[in-house]
Amino acid sequence: MTFASESTTFLIKVRLRRRPLRWLVAVCWPLAAAGFALALYLRIEAGIDNQLLFQGLGLLPLLGAIFGTLALTVGGNLLTYDVSQWRVMSGINVSRWREGDRIEYSIYRGRFELVRANGRRRELIRNGYLIDQDSWAAFVDVFLAHQHPRAGRADLPQVGSEPVVEVGVRGQFFAWIMVAGLAMEALNLLFWLDTPDVFDPFGIFPILGIGYVLFGALPLLLRPVLTYKEGQVSVKTLGRPAKEYPSAGYERLEFSIHDGCLYEMGADGRRRKVARGWARDLVAWKVFVDRFLADAAGSAR
Repeated sequence: MTFASESTTFLIKVRLRRRPLRWLVAVCWPLAAAGFALALYLRIEAGIDNQLLFQGLGLLPLLGAIFGTLALTVGGNLLTYDVSQWRVMSGINVSRWREGDRIEYSIYRGRFELVRANGRRRELIRNGYLIDQDSWAAFVDVFLAHQHPRAGRADLPQVGSEPVVEVGVRGQFFAWIMVAGLAMEALNLLFWLDTPDVFDPFGIFPILGIGYVLFGALPLLLRPVLTYKEGQVSVKTLGRPAKEYPSAGYERLEFSIHDGCLYEMGADGRRRKVARGWARDLVAWKVFVDRFLADAAGSAR
């Protein structure tokens, strides 16, 4: 948090982690140059003309280098929040703002959302690896303190009375990803049949299509279901026995409102993710989180 002026204005700036960005730039620029040179050498001297090899050796490091350079160039600040005005001053670019729209933070998915007047939500910024976690946590804590009275406290958890809470995955979300991958693979097949001498069936786009299919299909096939009963959490996947949490070597469970994930915590401060909110059915996940936080608050008294 930074003091902005002699008035009572305080600014909270959420920063990007500059160290991994510097490493990304330092590694990827030389790697991209060496990769393109190696791919060109293999094409000319060895007669190996493979798009996947060319893109993997040169293009992917180049994209990483460009991303890291741009992130460092803009100063490393993700967004700025004016505490006195309760206003996001920079970092959130909302196009086509409409009357009745508002910005909210969702503890269930660890992200800022644009909420339309009809209740529809769209992601604006999500917590991630490249975000400085201390500044993000400070921002979220203050924003939530402002969000609750501004919303008339209607968005605070409403704890249900269900004895058992079961949370599945976002079936429709993963199904659409799988369909997108299948459509990409169908287009790749058509291009290959139409131009077999030009189109590489082992290029980057076929690989991306396969990745989309696997990313969408695996959760639908394994169907991991999180169950919460009497303060105990277990996760059951298809064909395997339920796994209880916290597991061996960890002593308690903890939900983080800063990224919307459930963790198991060790006595030495270690933590490991048990479930991610973005991958779970939102309605059931909200019920679970509200119950879990209410039970945790009750046991702490």
